[in-house]
Amino acid sequence: MSEAMEIKERSALDSLGGALGDAGANALAGARDELAENLLRAAFVLWEDPQVRPRLLGLLTAAVNSEEGADQMRAFLTNQLFAQVGKSIGIADMDIYQAAETIGATAINVNAAAAQVWGVVLMRYIVKMEPIASTPVDELLDLLKPTIQRYLG
Repeated sequence: MSEAMEIKERSALDSLGGALGDAGANALAGARDELAENLLRAAFVLWEDPQVRPRLLGLLTAAVNSEEGADQMRAFLTNQLFAQVGKSIGIADMDIYQAAETIGATAINVNAAAAQVWGVVLMRYIVKMEPIASTPVDELLDLLKPTIQRYLG
């Protein structure tokens, strides 16, 4: 992978991690029952952005097609994403276990919530399976948020 491509991919991951971190911090500061909606909305804002989506698609495609890509995605999910959330709420170097404890969920539930979202992303943006590919984002949020909220408590 070229250095320029790696920089673009890191930028896309930084954008996603930062947006989700801010959404998580805002959700934790606000009404608890809005956590799932705020996290999902932040994720879909980025996935629907025509400037960001191609980079995120490149990362997801690499994650399912190569061990190097999978390593990069694992590192993002296990380190950067939770560190960004922690930074937003004043917890340095937060990991999945601290994130789960902070929201009152188990780490496996946090993984399950992420898996649900990544599955929808895969079906919508890579496989382009109908009707999920053309369903308006607000309808997807309404569909997903009860499940994600259940996972996250």
